[in-house]
Amino acid sequence: MIDQERSVDRLLTAEELATRWQVPKSQVYRLTREGRLEAVELGRYRRYSLDAVQQFESNGGTRVPG
Repeated sequence: MIDQERSVDRLLTAEELATRWQVPKSQVYRLTREGRLEAVELGRYRRYSLDAVQQFESNGGTRVPG
């Protein structure tokens, strides 16, 4: 059985990430467009890996090379 709460498997929506950071969703989308925040593309949808988000946060909001 897959553990849905493991950070490497958890995907966040832009809305969930905006709530986490207490910013508008447009800020999340802007960071994605600028290439500063990695997104997983699922068709027309974007999701954000919790692991990648935590790395982004620990680097002070700068893109993690990779």
